[in-house]
Amino acid sequence: MSYLIIKKEVIIYGFFFLLLISCKKEKQAKFEQTTNYTHVLNTLYKKQLNNCIEVTKKLNKTTEKDSLLYLFKKARIAFKSTEPLMSFFNEATYKNLNRPNLPIVDEDDNAKKVLKPTGFQVLEEEISAEKLNLTEINKHCNNIINTLKLEANNHAIRKLKKHHVLWMIKDSYLRIMALGISGFDSPILQNSLPENKAVINTIQTILVHFKKEFKTESIYTKQLALLENSAKKLINTGFNSFNRYAFIKENINPLVNLINKTTIDWNVSFPFDRKLSNSATSFFNETTFNVHQFSPNYGKVTDSIIKLGEKLFHESKLSKSGKMNCANCHQPKNAFTDGLQFSIANDGSFVKRNSPTLLYSGLQAAQFHDARAASLETQIVGVVENDKEFHNNFEEIINTLTKDSTYVKRFNTAYKKGITSVNIRHAIASYIRTLSKFNSKFDENISSRKNNLTTDEISGFNLFMGKAKCATCHFAPTFNGTVPPSYTESELEVLGIPETIAWKNATINDDLGRYDVFEVDKKKHAFKTPTVRNITNTAPYMHNGVYHNLKEVIKFYNLGGGTGIGINLENQTLPTDKLNLTENEIDQLIAFLGTLSDT
Repeated sequence: MSYLIIKKEVIIYGFFFLLLISCKKEKQAKFEQTTNYTHVLNTLYKKQLNNCIEVTKKLNKTTEKDSLLYLFKKARIAFKSTEPLMSFFNEATYKNLNRPNLPIVDEDDNAKKVLKPTGFQVLEEEISAEKLNLTEINKHCNNIINTLKLEANNHAIRKLKKHHVLWMIKDSYLRIMALGISGFDSPILQNSLPENKAVINTIQTILVHFKKEFKTESIYTKQLALLENSAKKLINTGFNSFNRYAFIKENINPLVNLINKTTIDWNVSFPFDRKLSNSATSFFNETTFNVHQFSPNYGKVTDSIIKLGEKLFHESKLSKSGKMNCANCHQPKNAFTDGLQFSIANDGSFVKRNSPTLLYSGLQAAQFHDARAASLETQIVGVVENDKEFHNNFEEIINTLTKDSTYVKRFNTAYKKGITSVNIRHAIASYIRTLSKFNSKFDENISSRKNNLTTDEISGFNLFMGKAKCATCHFAPTFNGTVPPSYTESELEVLGIPETIAWKNATINDDLGRYDVFEVDKKKHAFKTPTVRNITNTAPYMHNGVYHNLKEVIKFYNLGGGTGIGINLENQTLPTDKLNLTENEIDQLIAFLGTLSDT
């Protein structure tokens, strides 16, 4: 009997031992598989980096103009080949190498340090200048080479997972659409299209490496075919004539949808939500973004919270006088503006700035015209405490709301801690974040839900994204200045806005904008780039409401901003060159802008 028991135990222990070994081998195989992919992408990345280094070295030894331009284009294409991997795995290095030629201001530093930028965009301007400064060119080349060497030697890709690959590719598609084909990072030479072909080629290479992960071959082959088609479109046309509308509709959005199918095919589950939705089927619909990820409070947002926020938005008890609420200056019937040049303060006087729309404001990384608030929640504090607005404090507001049994009940239903300052702000902000519907005529068409855009409207979009250079500041699909794909930074621009309408010898408006927040000279007259969604319903325009219609706005840009109307600002960030838009092109641009109104 004891022998049999021992034998059974041996058999049982042997079974579990084999099972344990099997599990370990399976885990090891998965680990080795992941490690192998990591090695493959690291090998690809270092090869790309070294290629870019070698081309830039050749560029650094060149002194003749045509050769400089030729080698610079080669170096840029080599750099763009690294973009999918570098921008995802080391965004800081990517930004450093690809930043606009604008001063870098450390506003938080007591000395208010202003650093000169470097990188490919700066180098592009130096090489494109009429008179070459070879010392500057060499300096920027050396900076680029040293940065690339540092990246190659110290920043390997680690702990690669399948969901990283899917995130990386989806981010690349968004960057191509929003920044690449608009000419954002090739402002002078406008060599953006062949440069983004290099990005497409890298994505193709990455997918080929992951071929064995595809259970459904058609999902794999469709992506490669569509990528190949995208690459051909990018090199077979000029910058201004490129049909960006067709490219996004027929190539980018379908590629995004195929990434979703790949997610299912690979059986990938994402560890967390990002601002860009893991399941977005298009870059132009209501599910494109996880809007509540734009909140510093990532708590769950329920319907009861949103409805409570909407009630508070219209609640005059939040103001000291009991007469003012959010909707006074942000009226739903006026696209959440008030339609005035300057909003009316609580004492009947006017404030100094125009009331911006709250539509799509939740998809920004900063609030107010001067970007002094980092979130909607912080912006609400500013309104509550402003002497010209609510002129109140949250202690008083909590006391007032606590006396209202309806509010007590609704807050207790929506939040565990009931009525608190944090919950009041979170509720209102959560409601405002729902005001991003992506259901305009343009959204419906570019997402292939409808097909009723006119030829002029499509031409207007192509102008917006190309010749008119609007999209280099108003990034699709939000069409505001918050930079994709991470959406962590909202850009400010110095345009040179006049005090009154004048097309010659204009006088600049005396509002110093961002300067009043941190007192940095380079930020004088700097204002946040707002969305142009619903723009036909949000007149008057600019922070001081100086322009009454879109014809006037476009004329201002067409002339080269403040410089074109006689305002000389050393720190103007808007390019001073005339756009040379024809009257017909201006009409087409306005026609497109009209399609961005939500229904």
